[in-house]
Amino acid sequence: MLKSLLTGAVSKFIGEKTMENQLLTLKNNELTVQINPKGAELTHVIENKNKFDFIWNGSEWPKHAPILFPAIGRSTDDEYLLNQKIYPMQQHGFASDYFFEIIDQKEDQISLSLKDNEETYQSYPFQFELKVTYQLVSKKLKIQFEIKICQ
Repeated sequence: MLKSLLTGAVSKFIGEKTMENQLLTLKNNELTVQINPKGAELTHVIENKNKFDFIWNGSEWPKHAPILFPAIGRSTDDEYLLNQKIYPMQQHGFASDYFFEIIDQKEDQISLSLKDNEETYQSYPFQFELKVTYQLVSKKLKIQFEIKICQ
């Protein structure tokens, strides 16, 4: 199965916009990384030499390494109070439920963005942009998060 995963990953076109259920692939001489555009979730970090995948891929839990935004953990009754108004907030926030837009992509690096919308305002009444950049550097995967709160 892992061999077919790697074969499929290598055959994908770098830079192509993804559709639902397609993984984004980064590769260098040392690592192959796959990211789900839904939630910008890291799904595979595979060492090319021994084909070992460092990310959980068991059937017991469908997620791998979800991005938790704008909340980590669970609020009392899955809601919070801000300026005398109650807002719903699901456990670990909502970022993992949305498809992120590709804003830059190279063979060994990708930047993805999630921006506020009418749905996010229902539980998070702020204008924002969440940007995630994954970059392969030799045997390392660097991940950078940027949160911009807009006025």
